[in-house]
Amino acid sequence: MQKLGIGAEHAKNMEQAIRDSEAKYQDSRGENSGKFDGARMIGGAINPINASIAAFTPAGAGLGTTALLGAAAGGASGLLQPIYGDEDFSSGKLKQAGIGAATGAAVPLAFGGLARIVSPKASVNPNLQLLKNEGVQPTIGQTLGGRWNSLEEKLTSVPILGDAISSARNRSLNQFNNAAINRATSPIGQKVEGVGLEGVKKAGDALSGAYTDAVDRAGGLQLDDAFSAVANRLRVDAQSLPADYARRFAKLIGDAGEYTVDSAGKMSSKEFNRVDSLFSKEIAKTGKDSNMFAQDYTGMVKEMQTALRDALERQNPAQADLLKGARSGWANLVRVEQAAKSAKNNDGVFTPGQLNMAIQATDNSVRKRAVSRGDALMQDLGNAGQSVFGNKVPNSFTTDRALIAGGTLGSYFLNPAIPAGLLGGAAMYTPPMQKLLTGMVSSRPEGAQTAAKLIEQFGNRLIPFVAGAQLAK
Repeated sequence: MQKLGIGAEHAKNMEQAIRDSEAKYQDSRGENSGKFDGARMIGGAINPINASIAAFTPAGAGLGTTALLGAAAGGASGLLQPIYGDEDFSSGKLKQAGIGAATGAAVPLAFGGLARIVSPKASVNPNLQLLKNEGVQPTIGQTLGGRWNSLEEKLTSVPILGDAISSARNRSLNQFNNAAINRATSPIGQKVEGVGLEGVKKAGDALSGAYTDAVDRAGGLQLDDAFSAVANRLRVDAQSLPADYARRFAKLIGDAGEYTVDSAGKMSSKEFNRVDSLFSKEIAKTGKDSNMFAQDYTGMVKEMQTALRDALERQNPAQADLLKGARSGWANLVRVEQAAKSAKNNDGVFTPGQLNMAIQATDNSVRKRAVSRGDALMQDLGNAGQSVFGNKVPNSFTTDRALIAGGTLGSYFLNPAIPAGLLGGAAMYTPPMQKLLTGMVSSRPEGAQTAAKLIEQFGNRLIPFVAGAQLAK
């Protein structure tokens, strides 16, 4: 007190004056003396000092940070409250600061919890929304993510319940595979039911059928000036290749041109399919060769094939959309086929990680630029799956999983009703229940996110007022 310029005797007199004033106030309340004082609680809350503290409480921080800041704000509010009654000043201040800090920490946690109910993180997760739009239903653990997902993975070791969880997670993975396969067939307006090697085959057959049907309907094409200009330029450019590649290109064009067109320069649908297939096989042969000249040669073959296909679409506008759709579908299917190949030991059912590896391997952009920018074909689906599904527990019988399994089995001897509880838990992983649970945490009406932010901000600003009211009541 001396350092503040207030003598010890004067400080003692101030404390006594506050106590005397409190005694008179309680006497004036008559039979309500010592009981709950609503007026004082309101007065403590609306104290202008609390408003000043609230103005410095930041918004937008994480829940843990907000709780710590709330404790500091509540403690500061507590220190500014007067000491009533006969309580010692020092101990009274410590008590007030403690109550204020506890109240200040509790308020943001309570309002933050309410905000999470109004708009859970899962309801604003774009990866979840993308998967849902593709017909993929993650489990409740995968939907909540983080520790919930890890716990759900470990619970697969629990008898009865574990089988239900594994079944649900496999069901989600199959839905993810089916979504990827249907990314290939959707451009031709078809949907494939099935996954793995069988599903990939169905998609390939659907695309082949659609493309062949469109070519047949087109009834062939006339090799027009636009196609001839590209073909003539490529014949000249091929002369700059090493002699073996130059001869190979000339032979390919010669084989493609043999009996291809009639006297009027018209190519039939049958001949178009033959030449197109010839180009595709050549591209497959040389495309994997890392040799620079092999890559140049492959690029020329691709350009010739594209010019041929463009001519067909240009001259047959009625079939152009289906032809383009089939080509787009094949581009997607190449990535799915690559992923299924890497999962051959699992009957072609691939993980999101395997799909992402296939997407990167088939990215033909310079320096894999499309992948690095997140623009590669199907990368949005692969990334969403990897984000939501996460990684499986590496070891199927780790220590923590062994403890869960052993404890569950052992508890049967303590209470035979436990298996019934496990059956109840397993029922929660049936498709209807999982759809209900995930919908509850991932679907919210428009405006819920804004409402949640307002609730959090209101709670942050309310901290010192609630602390003041708590101490004054």
